Amino acid sequence: MRWLLAVTALWTLLGLLPLALLTSSSISLSERAVSDEVVDRVKTTASVSRVVVEQQMGSLKQLVSAFAQQPRVRAAIGHTTAATLRGYLGELKRMRDDGVSGLILISPEGRMLGAEPSSALPQDIASTDWYRAVRDRRGAHVSQAYTPTMDGVSRAVAVAVPIPSEDGERMIGILTVVYSLDAIQTFAKQAAEAQDIRLLITDQAGVLVADPGRTLYALTSLREDPRVDAALAGRSWNGEFLGVDGTVLSASEPIPGIGWTVTAEVSAAVALASAERLRSNVLTVAALLALLILIGLGLQIHTTRGRRRAQATLARYAAELAAARDEAVSASRAKSEFLGKISHEIRTPINGVLGMNSLLMGTRLDDEQRHYASTAQESAQNVLRLMDDFLDLSKIEAGHLQVEAAPFDLPRLCDEVVAPFAPQAYEQGLWLTLRLDEDVPRQVAGDPARLRQVLTNVVGNALKFTVQGGVDLHVTLDEGEPGGSRAVLRFAVADTGIGVGPDDREGVFGVFRQVDSAITRRTRGSGLGLAISRQLTELMGGQIGLDSVEGVGSRFWVRLPVDVLTWSEPGAEELEGRRALVADPRPEDRALAGRFLADAGLDVEQTRDEESALTLLRAAATSGTPYELAVVALDLGTTATETEASESLAHTILTDPLLQATSVIVVVTPGRAGFAWPGGADERTVQSITRPLSRRRLLAAVQNALRTAECPGEPRNGAEAAGPDGGARILVAEDDEVSREVAMLVLRRAGHEVEVVADGEQAMRAVLAGGYDLVFMDCQLPVLDGLTATAEIRRREDAHTPIIAMTAAAMPDDRIRCLAAGMDDHLAKPVDWPRVLARIPEWAASAGLPPELAGLSPDALADVGAAYVATAMRTFDELRQAAQAGDLPEVAALAHRLKGGCATVGAAREAALCQRVEDLARTGAIEQEPLDELYELLQETPSWMNTSYSRN
Repeated sequence: MRWLLAVTALWTLLGLLPLALLTSSSISLSERAVSDEVVDRVKTTASVSRVVVEQQMGSLKQLVSAFAQQPRVRAAIGHTTAATLRGYLGELKRMRDDGVSGLILISPEGRMLGAEPSSALPQDIASTDWYRAVRDRRGAHVSQAYTPTMDGVSRAVAVAVPIPSEDGERMIGILTVVYSLDAIQTFAKQAAEAQDIRLLITDQAGVLVADPGRTLYALTSLREDPRVDAALAGRSWNGEFLGVDGTVLSASEPIPGIGWTVTAEVSAAVALASAERLRSNVLTVAALLALLILIGLGLQIHTTRGRRRAQATLARYAAELAAARDEAVSASRAKSEFLGKISHEIRTPINGVLGMNSLLMGTRLDDEQRHYASTAQESAQNVLRLMDDFLDLSKIEAGHLQVEAAPFDLPRLCDEVVAPFAPQAYEQGLWLTLRLDEDVPRQVAGDPARLRQVLTNVVGNALKFTVQGGVDLHVTLDEGEPGGSRAVLRFAVADTGIGVGPDDREGVFGVFRQVDSAITRRTRGSGLGLAISRQLTELMGGQIGLDSVEGVGSRFWVRLPVDVLTWSEPGAEELEGRRALVADPRPEDRALAGRFLADAGLDVEQTRDEESALTLLRAAATSGTPYELAVVALDLGTTATETEASESLAHTILTDPLLQATSVIVVVTPGRAGFAWPGGADERTVQSITRPLSRRRLLAAVQNALRTAECPGEPRNGAEAAGPDGGARILVAEDDEVSREVAMLVLRRAGHEVEVVADGEQAMRAVLAGGYDLVFMDCQLPVLDGLTATAEIRRREDAHTPIIAMTAAAMPDDRIRCLAAGMDDHLAKPVDWPRVLARIPEWAASAGLPPELAGLSPDALADVGAAYVATAMRTFDELRQAAQAGDLPEVAALAHRLKGGCATVGAAREAALCQRVEDLARTGAIEQEPLDELYELLQETPSWMNTSYSRN
């Protein structure tokens, strides 16, 4: 009996042990899953709440800032009335109906000019944190929580913004909106009810702003709470926390835009209650050994149900997270749409400002007036650049920005990047150089527009923070071998500026992050350029970084993979062994030019001044081995004295009879000509190249100087490209009066005949009436919008009329919609009129073409015209012979073939006669009259073939 009991006990233990181990493992996993899920939910709630609060307060700052910039608010500074403030407060409440409770108008010295509602007690405005912040930083500021002295407002924050003067140079007052914290409390309460999570929000001093767990009447500080303290220090915090009500699972996040914090917490006892119940069940099973089988079965069923409940809970929370994600995506989409609308509304007036100001600068102005006009022009362009940065950032964040893979010339792109910065650099006394290593490929495939944007941002940033020395753009081959199809390029921009400290290096690539320095405050950048550059580089599959020594300089680098199409530039064997002299006082440019020429095979010598250069040139000419080329700086020469006039070295070379065998290339410093353009008695042509030097442009100028064949080089400074023989007849469809006036004045000044209309229906009727070489069409026109008008014109026109969209809608989708409607190109406002004037001949070239041929190149049009002239009459001769022979099927076939050719080239009457001959032949008849008329018409070619498209 004892043996049986022992065996039974043994089998019971053996059966219970694995079940107990399995159950214990399941409980542990379930507890961990529930705990992890609760922690993730708390962290997600904190993060989402942070974004919502930041967006809510950020949009309020933007609203108040925009309101403060209105002229009427500026006018109210001098004579503030209670009625005016009540009206302003009413407008703000209508625009933002949650929490806007009061309005205060303050002088720059801190004196309160008025308040609505009126204050019950006097308040020392000058001692408030928000007054000092706006006064010192001249930007929008959200204050700490405080108790206002206004009637009906117990707890609030102040959103204060400066009121700028009309010219934007001074602050003439401060507009302050009193924002009740009840709105934040309501949001926290709604979040707590929806998520079953308590939400605590504090201001930048740790004062409690919102707590749905209690009613707040006074200001309570949570600065001693380690979670709040960590968030105030800019760090995220999560984990268990022992509070007044017991242990909670908590997560804290800083709100960097306003300095607030948000803390989410949930009671650990409530959150982990299901896990505790599971633990009790296991202990019960262990106590009931006698009922091993039944209890084991029941425990297994209970464990399965618990796992399913946990999975259902996880699925529910996953759905909630997905919903939160969808809401965030929707908010991002709404933000993008908002920015797009704001961009459209801002671009139209800026188009008028820039256009009218450009016309103003073309008139006679004194120095002071020109300075004011130039400042206004630069300010408007800065607003435009800032708007473009905001749009780019919005597109990147929304995932709408797509990179392209198009072929482009790498050396030319680098030239185009540095060239616009040359006047600025040399005006500040800085050097600016461009270097491309010999093994760098020439033709690559990538996104040239985005690469140009990245390099422009980096080079511009380097020049901004450099006050002496200069900036160098150096392009090298980082990975890959010459001849391969793939390579990684490194673009390094080195400067001798202020440098960046170790603590700020990563921050410079953040959004709205800038190094704190006097230069930053002077330049007033947006803090977006490098952030956009980083995201664009990563979109293109590359990396961007920074190496810097504070006080010495910085080097920003970009590594970018590209597909290589062509490695080396075509060689110039005729340059091998030819003698050249480089005379330049700038050592960097002198060495760079010498290296470019030596690498091309020339025998090069260098000198730094006029005297030694002339000595070398004349000695070589006397010895019978003259220099064939002299590359000299235009600002190198003899300055004027009382007895002699100033004379450049280049002019001396060209006028010296001993140096007639030496061709001259002058190196021009933008904005610093130094001497008049050189000229000689013989027929030598002076070639020029502007700083910064590049191998491509220098060698092109050398080839132009040393041989008579035309080579693609840089035109002489001041030369203009040949324009059309006469002005074009242009229609401008624009409803904005200022934009319409600017377009009319600019185009007429350029020699074009211009007519204007103010709505889409008038534009459609005018174009269909014919006679226009080009149409500039706004998209948002009254009566009939520009897209609908264009589509109707394309449907009804006989000859193609080029239509160019000229609109403030600047998003990529806007361009696609314009092209889909039938427009030929898209211009975003404000319009770059010099570029538009240069492209008018290109656009107008397709005027009068048949719609089927619109968009073809001149060569393709010439091919089509030649094919028509060569085949049309031959086909007609075959048609007439078939008609004379009575071969009706052959007549129908030939008429059909000739009809297709005539329709393609826009010969509508000829095509209609062919159709008639074809129809008659298919019915068994032939008439001579349409054949005779068709013969007469074929003797004359369509009018568009009599232009430059034809080939003689």
